[in-house]
Amino acid sequence: MDNFTEDHASLHARAAGAQDLPLVVDLDGTLLLDDSLHEQIIKAFFLNPLGLIACLLHLRAGKLAFKQALAKRFPLDVTRIPLNEAFVTWLRVQLDHGRVLHLCTASHQSIADGIAARLGFFASCIGSDTANLKGPNKAAYLAQTFPDGFAYAGDSAADLAVWQKSQRLVLVGAKPGVAAAAQALGKPIEATFPRQAATFKDWVRAIRVHHWSKNVLVFLPLVLGHDWRDFASVAWVIAGFCVLLMMISSTYLINDLADLESDRAHWSKRNRPIPAGRIAIMPAFLAGCGGILAALCISFLIQPAFGTALLAYLVITLAYSFGLKQLPLLDTFIIALLFTLRLVMGTALANQVYSEWLLAFSMLFFFSLAAAKRQTELLRSIQSGKTAARGYRADDLILNAIFGISTGISSLIILALYFAQDFALNFTTHPVIYHRPGFLWVMPLFVGILMGRVWLLAQRGEMQDDPVSFVLTDRAMLGLGAVAAICFVLAV
Repeated sequence: MDNFTEDHASLHARAAGAQDLPLVVDLDGTLLLDDSLHEQIIKAFFLNPLGLIACLLHLRAGKLAFKQALAKRFPLDVTRIPLNEAFVTWLRVQLDHGRVLHLCTASHQSIADGIAARLGFFASCIGSDTANLKGPNKAAYLAQTFPDGFAYAGDSAADLAVWQKSQRLVLVGAKPGVAAAAQALGKPIEATFPRQAATFKDWVRAIRVHHWSKNVLVFLPLVLGHDWRDFASVAWVIAGFCVLLMMISSTYLINDLADLESDRAHWSKRNRPIPAGRIAIMPAFLAGCGGILAALCISFLIQPAFGTALLAYLVITLAYSFGLKQLPLLDTFIIALLFTLRLVMGTALANQVYSEWLLAFSMLFFFSLAAAKRQTELLRSIQSGKTAARGYRADDLILNAIFGISTGISSLIILALYFAQDFALNFTTHPVIYHRPGFLWVMPLFVGILMGRVWLLAQRGEMQDDPVSFVLTDRAMLGLGAVAAICFVLAV
């Protein structure tokens, strides 16, 4: 029996004896890492939720009618859907030895045709067109089409009915219970490809644990308010910080699902666990929705003002995922607003008065960083020969740079004006005197150097996709940040 870990030569040797029977291949969970129907549902959910509801109404006429409605309203781009590469390699070896391959799936005919055209090695391709070819329906169809016998490659419990009619079995990603039931049929098993389950590392990458450092902004009002000695304030901010991480990680899952097609076309995002198919669509969707609901409930229990700010964060994030991200400049404004909301949450958790200076600085500062991210993406698109990226066109490069650099300089001016006018007052209800306020002037200097370095590297095309992550990992910026922190301590 073949195993997916065997080398190419071994596969060729074993394929020589399997040419007599045609091999029929299932699509969802077998040839594809995930389910194409789930892909369509998620696409419809983010593209047109009302349209999805209209399609769901067709379920009254049966699952086939639902698939037909989805295929008509939300055609699926199958050119980048992740394939089971180990299984595809094995199929090519079978083809090299003269074996005839057929594709038979319960997915709509349009999806089956697209996958068959993409691979180019199937002698025939049949999907659900006039009947839903799943389980007993597929078994009856294949038994009639191949009266002299066939081998079948599948993965699910529904495929057991087909394996009962086939002469040989190929198990691809079958769960232990399904594999045991298939083996109990007593028929030859040509090959087994173990299920590729998502690892803990995949989930860590999907929820962006490496981006959690961005959320330390919620502690900034606590620090600037000199309330780090108040245990109750620190405890509430830490609790809110954990809830914020739950919310943001959950929205990352939802955002990845909303961006599936565009991320798969992206030079680096296509390697993320969800676009790459290492994490299945429905588990990601359920985990994202569950995390969002839990975070909202806990946030209002901690403090209503914090819960309201977190709810606003969620609404804006979803609006961004559902389409606002395609509107040039508005998308960068929203990113800046989401970062500023973190400061609003921190202020609410620390029970402090909101500072217009701090919020204005935050909006301008993070707008500039978001624009630098777009500048990087535009430059990469131009270098790859594309004319547009996420609503931006190649000729928007200069305008985006003007807005980004000007807002960065404006944030520096806001900070300097605040220090010049009244840096001796804190953002709480009572004044807090800095004993050596002159040390605070290193802050505008730090912001100016940071902005200059970010935009210089962005314009050169040397910036990573995320300038915030870059600032938090770049040695030069970390060194300057450490100096700024020391100066703040000396000023106190």
